[in-house]
Amino acid sequence: MSKASPGSRGSSKNKPPKEPKLSRTHAPAELSAVEWQRALRRQFGREQAFGLENIGAEPVFSEFRVSNPESKRAYRVAIRGRLPGDNYCACPDYATNELGTCKHIEFVLAQLEGKRGAKTAFARGYQPPFSELYLRNDGGRRIHFRAGTDCPPSVRETAESLFDETRGGVLRVEDFAALERFMAATAKSGHELRAYDDALDFIAGRKDAEQRAARLDKLLRSGRDAFPLKKLLNVPLYPYQA
Repeated sequence: MSKASPGSRGSSKNKPPKEPKLSRTHAPAELSAVEWQRALRRQFGREQAFGLENIGAEPVFSEFRVSNPESKRAYRVAIRGRLPGDNYCACPDYATNELGTCKHIEFVLAQLEGKRGAKTAFARGYQPPFSELYLRNDGGRRIHFRAGTDCPPSVRETAESLFDETRGGVLRVEDFAALERFMAATAKSGHELRAYDDALDFIAGRKDAEQRAARLDKLLRSGRDAFPLKKLLNVPLYPYQA
C-alpha cells in the first residue's frame, strides 16, 4: 500500500472549508436578508454547468458570454471586481434585484478563481485606459464614474465636481442635469468614455421623467381648464375631482 506524501497531506489541509449549504426558504440568523439573497446566488451560480466564453480582450477583467444549455438563453457579463455592484449582467434578475450580483456573475467569478493570474489581477484592481459610466445596482440604482489611466486632467477635474469620490464615484443627485454636458465635453476631448446599455437606458429614463414632470407642472400651473383631462380619461369627472 502506497503512502501519501507529506505534500499531498499538507495540500488537503490547506483547502478552504466548504461553505455551508443555505436554505432557499429560511435566512440564517447571522445574515441580513440582502446578505442571504446574495449568498444564495453565489451558491446557486457555483453549482451550475453553464457555458462560458470570453468575448473580450482581457483574461480576467473582460466581457463573457454565459449560456444555459437547458434554457438555451445566454447573457453578457462584465467583470470589474469581486464586490457586489462591481460587475454587470444583462439578465433580468440583475436588473431588478438591487443586490449587485446574480447567478451568472457568481458563476463567472467562480470560474476565474482557479485561473492563473486572477488573484493578482483582482488584488491590483481594474485599471482600463478608458473611462466608464456605469450603473451600480446594489441597494438602489445609481450612476458611477470610473476614470481610466489615460483620463486627461481636464476631464478628471470636471468629474470631481459631479461625482462623489468618497462614495465610489457616484453621481450627485443635484448634478444629474449636467451629465450630458459632461459626456459631450469628454467626447470632444478625444478621451474614450464607455457606458453600458443599462446606464444609458437609466440616464435616458431619468431625462424623460424630468421632462414629463416639467410639462405636467406647467399645465397644472396654467389652471384646471388648461389641463386636457378629457383627452386623457374616458370617464367624466366632477369639478372637485378635476
